[in-house]
Amino acid sequence: MTTNKLTTAIADALTQHFPNIPIQPATGSTSPLPDAKGITYRLLSAQLTRERSDRFVQSHAFEIRWLDAGNIPSTLPDELFEALETIEVEGTPYRATELRWETEGATPRLLVYYTMRTSKVSESAPAMQQLEQRPTALKAAKE
Repeated sequence: MTTNKLTTAIADALTQHFPNIPIQPATGSTSPLPDAKGITYRLLSAQLTRERSDRFVQSHAFEIRWLDAGNIPSTLPDELFEALETIEVEGTPYRATELRWETEGATPRLLVYYTMRTSKVSESAPAMQQLEQRPTALKAAKE
């Protein structure tokens, strides 16, 4: 699974759970415009760690921000948790390993972490084939 597919799945989950609220990727600035409304999302980090020669752990951390700090619905944390606790990526459900709501700073945010284990599928080697030995023209000429 790629990071882009996971990011798209998060955007889709937010859009489904908040159909009347603008959902958009975050811009480079951490402090939104004063009149900004809606929810932004952004990837904070992505890591691929090798556990064994054929097994890896993918870790992704996302930040979800509510832009209108003066008008935070009381149910927002619960609704965000519900929307992002389990998301579906190409038909496979992925459950968040951690969801953390923070209200420090200008805008509240939800930190969401997804961790997946993946295995590298090795290609199967062709079975041994029988080697046939024939006399060559050079060998026949020496006799």
